[in-house]
Amino acid sequence: MNTPNQPFWKDEPELQSVKMPNSFMPFIKIFNAFLLFFFAAIPVIILILISKYLGLAWLGLMIVTYALSFYQKRHRKNTINNIDETQKRAKEIVGALQIGSAIHVAGHPLLQREQPIVLALVSDSLNIYAYENPIPLDAISLKSIQGVCTVTYDDDRVPHIDAIDSTAQALQITFLWREQPCACLFRRMRKMKAIDWYHSIQQVRLQSGLAK
Repeated sequence: MNTPNQPFWKDEPELQSVKMPNSFMPFIKIFNAFLLFFFAAIPVIILILISKYLGLAWLGLMIVTYALSFYQKRHRKNTINNIDETQKRAKEIVGALQIGSAIHVAGHPLLQREQPIVLALVSDSLNIYAYENPIPLDAISLKSIQGVCTVTYDDDRVPHIDAIDSTAQALQITFLWREQPCACLFRRMRKMKAIDWYHSIQQVRLQSGLAK
């Protein structure tokens, strides 16, 4: 279980580095090696032609810059590994088939507008959690779900829910809450995209015979 200092869920950093295709990696390594050689050669040239003090100062600046860069990369890697472990642990704790975070835009009576939440597909229900602990804020039975739609916004911010779109920015779920129809909207799906949630929910509903 989670300790007081360990939240139930963490999101990965929003600004991810762009991953280059593997075919580009040899060229990138050669380019980086060239840059390293070029900048390492500058203090030597300064040392020989101008001043040994300027050369040593430049060399010192290079060492400090490299050390800071190494520290930042190491810190970022450790942070990402920690987040990955937290997310894996959250999935195991609740026994989720799928898990990810989102922002509840509106619609659910137990949630606030624009509230960050964690969604988890657990057995035959879609559970909603806060980031702090694995106690569900609500559990929506898949049997009570009347409709699942991906929502795509055009350039004028007009929503379109009449097509299944892999580029959808949001997910709309219609279900019975205390025997009353309820529609809620989720955006900024992280870890899993809206289309992935649509597919996973529909897959379980149809294979289990829970779809109406």
